[in-house]
Amino acid sequence: MLIKDVVSGDSGKFLLLAFVLLVVSLLIVFAMNSGMYSPSGQLLNNKSTYSEPRLVLEEDIDYKILITTVYGDIHIDLFETLAPKNVNSLLFLIGERYYEGLTIHKVIKNFVIQTGDAKGDGLGNPGYTVEKENVVPFNDYDVGMANASQFFIVMQNSDKSSLDGTYSVVGRVLEGFAVLDSIQKAEVNRDYRPLNDIIIKSIQIQED
Repeated sequence: MLIKDVVSGDSGKFLLLAFVLLVVSLLIVFAMNSGMYSPSGQLLNNKSTYSEPRLVLEEDIDYKILITTVYGDIHIDLFETLAPKNVNSLLFLIGERYYEGLTIHKVIKNFVIQTGDAKGDGLGNPGYTVEKENVVPFNDYDVGMANASQFFIVMQNSDKSSLDGTYSVVGRVLEGFAVLDSIQKAEVNRDYRPLNDIIIKSIQIQED
């Protein structure tokens, strides 16, 4: 029997369409499992770059962010008065959905966890730089900027000597300490990259 005889008529067209949809679905599942596709519909290593951040920071607003990960939620209060340029960069990129689908690419137990790298190797940036601000000693659960997009959270009772005076302090964790404890227990390779991707599902801006 010829193939054209099998697919002829309305029933044949329906079967052909169903087959095509099945193939497309399988390809999407494969791409998501292999890390080629992010939940936001963007290629993980194909984030946009910018010449500079748009000014989005407004006066007299207290900014907080809610980071949703596969491990749970982390709430952070931002220091918009102490580090306005760095906080503005962070808010700008969040508004551009830059962080969606990225991974927490560095986990050093009892030290820091870090995210915001579109390349995933610690070398990614949004295409611009931001000058340092609020370069003060770090406290437990403070948030620092490694560059214009990458930020890290300092773990409890960590040795902060290599951080103090080097990076801008831009915020502090308010809630989600159990989530951070779970993340820092993740198995990592020799470059401190988790063996299983810890995905940033979304980051939401909250204004008071």
